[in-house]
Amino acid sequence: LEHMLRKGIFESGITRIGAEQEFCLVKDDFRPSMCGPELMEESTDPHLTSELAKYNLEVNLDPLTLQGDCFSKMEGQLRSLLSQIEQDAAKKGAKIILTGILPTIKKRDLVFDYMTPNPRYFALSEMLRKARGEDFKLHINGIDELIVKHDTILFEACNTSFQIHLQTDPEYFVAQYNWAQAIAGPVLSIATNSPLLLGHELWSETRIALFQQSIDTRSALYQPRESQPRVTFGSEWIKKSVAEIFKDDISRFTLLITSQIDENSQELLKNGQVPKLRALCLHNGTIYKWNRACYGISNGVPHLRHFGWAS
Repeated sequence: LEHMLRKGIFESGITRIGAEQEFCLVKDDFRPSMCGPELMEESTDPHLTSELAKYNLEVNLDPLTLQGDCFSKMEGQLRSLLSQIEQDAAKKGAKIILTGILPTIKKRDLVFDYMTPNPRYFALSEMLRKARGEDFKLHINGIDELIVKHDTILFEACNTSFQIHLQTDPEYFVAQYNWAQAIAGPVLSIATNSPLLLGHELWSETRIALFQQSIDTRSALYQPRESQPRVTFGSEWIKKSVAEIFKDDISRFTLLITSQIDENSQELLKNGQVPKLRALCLHNGTIYKWNRACYGISNGVPHLRHFGWAS
């Protein structure tokens, strides 16, 4: 990664935006509907992807150059995609709803029967629980107090959000990432929409505490000094390059999921090819920072982007 930064291999001179919209599937009484896998199986739209629970899905919007009427185009595509999904869901006796946390979720909706049948989700649940050495626990104080424990990571499935991608030049990445960190709090404060969880009124934006605690690998009884949860805003400003973020994450967080990776990134670079950096991306995908640095490749050209929760 540092070699690619020094050699100027990353795409520059253009700024793009993208977005992901997560949503809940509900029945007429607004209780969770488990028709997500059926909709995925029947859909041919590549924009639609599964989520952790059967009652959640996500649409990925096409990247757009940050200019002109790009935001209107993004809104138009999102409305069109959601309209089609709503029509398909209606055939299953379901409808979609955009909400930070679905207020009608009960603890019985968080058992394995409600988890999307994807081996990755089951593996992630098992590895997180093994890393903790105990069940997942929530203790959130708000207007009410919620204390509950569970043996799956489906607490995390209570959260849905609108997430933004911003592709940027490597030379501007440090300043833009630090600005994203600085404004995250104020932006979040004007977009709060999840006060209710499991029948309890908690924070105005309960997703913060819920997300942090639902996949925390640190035991409640043993937390090493300087340890951080896997959901975090980060530890400090970056100073020179995006590589600082990835180095810190590799040294700080336990590897949860592995995969057989045959490519040799340095050899590919020597031969004029672009490496996918699979190991780095796999590890990065198990660390849930509010503002996350991402490496990607589009049309054979590598790029850097910010990824963040907007609302």
